[in-house]
Amino acid sequence: MQRVVQIAATAAALSVLMPAGVSAQSSDIVCQPLACEGSAPRKLTDADKPKFQDPFFRLVLSRRPSVRKLTEIETQILGAQGAKRRVFVVDEEIQSTKRPASRRSVVDFVGRNNGIALGSKLFLSFFFSSDAVPDSPDVEVLAWDDVNGTYNYYKLREIELPKDSPSAPTVRDRVWVAEATSRNIDAITPSQRSGTCLACHANGVPVMKELLFPWNNWHGQPSPIAYLSETGAPDQRWPVRSDSHFQDLTQAQDFERSVQIAINLAIQQRFEQQVVKQADVKLTVANARLTLRPLFETTEINLISAGAGQFSRMHPLTGTPMDGPSAPIQIPNSFFLQSKVLAACGIDAEDFKTLARIKPADYKALIENSGVKITTQALGTVAGDTNFAWFTPEQAFVDTAWITKLVNENVVTKAFAAAAAAADLETPILSAERAKLLQFVPASFIVTPGEAHPDALTRAVIAAIDAAAPPAGSVAAQFRDTLKAPDPVEVVRDRVKAYKERIAGLLGDAAPAAARTAEQQRLYNLLLDRRRAFASHPLFGNLVESGALLPLP
Repeated sequence: MQRVVQIAATAAALSVLMPAGVSAQSSDIVCQPLACEGSAPRKLTDADKPKFQDPFFRLVLSRRPSVRKLTEIETQILGAQGAKRRVFVVDEEIQSTKRPASRRSVVDFVGRNNGIALGSKLFLSFFFSSDAVPDSPDVEVLAWDDVNGTYNYYKLREIELPKDSPSAPTVRDRVWVAEATSRNIDAITPSQRSGTCLACHANGVPVMKELLFPWNNWHGQPSPIAYLSETGAPDQRWPVRSDSHFQDLTQAQDFERSVQIAINLAIQQRFEQQVVKQADVKLTVANARLTLRPLFETTEINLISAGAGQFSRMHPLTGTPMDGPSAPIQIPNSFFLQSKVLAACGIDAEDFKTLARIKPADYKALIENSGVKITTQALGTVAGDTNFAWFTPEQAFVDTAWITKLVNENVVTKAFAAAAAAADLETPILSAERAKLLQFVPASFIVTPGEAHPDALTRAVIAAIDAAAPPAGSVAAQFRDTLKAPDPVEVVRDRVKAYKERIAGLLGDAAPAAARTAEQQRLYNLLLDRRRAFASHPLFGNLVESGALLPLP
């Protein structure tokens, strides 16, 4: 995000090549293949329009497809019924006051217009400069379509129009482009996603990379951006702050909730498509490997930092002395294991952060000794850490919310979900070994509500693993053995408890100094490895928009 919400795929300009004979004009809407079936971009037709029933299409494009000015776009959305706009600001260099510079604004809306609900269903995104909000910026739009159960993606871009003849001069115009939809998102290949919004929106839903408190790269508590208000030092205040948009400047904690609601809309729709209730109240899961995939594979990533007020005081863009944190750093729970999934299974995995505390001097030494750097427009390549300490990839909300939904709706038992989370327990994301377990899930299964452990799904998976005869000690064998236990939840609870005790013994106050130093270094090396894996991932790496995001050696 930070230059995206991820409403955008990349910052690259859109260049649309349309088939010969198609004439695009300012009132035309161009439709890309991921939005309208086909092999090439084409003009949106009346036959396509029923597929686009989201608030943006209904309130703006269907009425005024030639609208280009930001204020006019927003006026069309807001109407005259008291709907409100909320403006959020994000950037990977947001702590820098240096100008000239640019930031990304994300806008959502609260209320209704003409009976159409706007809250958590419509998001705009555009760049502004330190001096002004453009009159007609490139705009990216993400909107939820209640009728079709999809997220639709639109862009306002300048594109090259097709020539009527080879000798005709080149003409460029600004047009609205229907960029993509989340329809059939699971069947879209990485190559098809490349260069589109779906290169970043892995699940087709809104992405706020740093979804949860605190936020390194958003205007929000506990790190508001003073240069966009009257509270900053006079010589650091940006002229753009007087633009009417910033009367509605809102903090990241409100956007967090808006994005969670938006994701849950898609989760509910997906659940209804993938899990069918029969007349006898049994549940049929026709595509089990698709439905259970987030139990075993990382389908998306969020980023999280250490807790409230845990500033690293090693961030070079803040302009403050880099003298290290003022309090012990608590490593997030999700760094150690799938804490949210285990909590949904009734297993307490939320107190690792109280055990894994790194003393301020030790944290400062880790940063300085590792030689981590960020590359910025404001200062070039400079040594230092993120604003909040221990900035790490974690299991995404879209995955944890989906798994929690499966457990709460009794599609999978707590025993099964806990056993999956405990497979390769200490590798909560991007576990190749856990991902291999998906092959043992049957093609389909039927859930009998209230069936005792081991239920039909568990029995089928045990049989499949037995047939494969994995070696003793392997993740597959461990997963099977956990499922065979009379109470897998208790087995996993004991493993989590032993894991906590090991961490406490290595990082607690009573731990030998040498052991503590070694464990802190091991964990920090693991943090760097996960940052590298995230940045180099063929899909998730698209979320890294600049060298300012992830400090690395």
